[in-house]
Amino acid sequence: MHTRSLRSLVKVSQVDSFTEAAEQLGMTLSALSMQMKSLENVLGAELFDRSVRPPRLTPIGRAIVKEAIPMLRHEEKLSEICRPSGDLAGNFRLGFVTTAAVRLLPMFLRSANKKMPRAVFEFETGLSANLEQKVLSGLLDAAVITDANGLPNQLSSQVLRQEPFVFAAHENLLEKGLNNLLSEGVFFHFMPDTGIGKLIARVMLDFERPAHSKTVVLDNLEAIMECVSAGLGFTMLPAPDVERYRVSGVEAIDAQASLQRELVLVMLRESILVRHRTDLATLLGS
Repeated sequence: MHTRSLRSLVKVSQVDSFTEAAEQLGMTLSALSMQMKSLENVLGAELFDRSVRPPRLTPIGRAIVKEAIPMLRHEEKLSEICRPSGDLAGNFRLGFVTTAAVRLLPMFLRSANKKMPRAVFEFETGLSANLEQKVLSGLLDAAVITDANGLPNQLSSQVLRQEPFVFAAHENLLEKGLNNLLSEGVFFHFMPDTGIGKLIARVMLDFERPAHSKTVVLDNLEAIMECVSAGLGFTMLPAPDVERYRVSGVEAIDAQASLQRELVLVMLRESILVRHRTDLATLLGS
């Protein structure tokens, strides 16, 4: 049994699609299907339930994926040991919290090809909690997330940047001052169950808004800033996010809070990436 088939199986489990997995692996769909059938024959077990579309992993298939991930990671370690140059080489999957990907991913892509030419990176975006769990389970090699509640001991981390929170509101709504806006204005809150959202909720508790005040929860930073630009209310977000979407007439005001958003690069402590953590952080603008 070749590890290439196991890598393909893990890829299918990551993207939950034979078609997308084939594209990312540089294979035809028929070739990938044949590879998976061959792997099932070698193992003597059905890894996929093909009675549904798209096919999904069987319980045995999920168990094989779970065991394959650390085995493939050890294979990468052996390859790393044999490289006299010490350069990072191989295929790696990185996650980015969605709100930071728009700023950090282009920076990473510009530099990675030049400074780590032997490494191939694949990417996905998502919420911090989901990305953290994928790193812990081995579905991601590393991720950039918002650290809101502390990190598990299994993870090695490096702070990339700390970003202060600011209020954002149209100047027309600020004519009576920020305190009046805090009491009477509509607050656009970014997803309270996310890393950023939890920090925002923590900061907003200090301002003790009246019970009758209105809060609108949205899951998109651009949508929030569009509502703010239209003078419909105010928000609190990390300063770089406000600056990215701020238009003429919208003011950013220091939240005067000690809490900051902390973006961190995380990976398993036994990952081969730990040796290159500082280099990766540099590529991300740390």
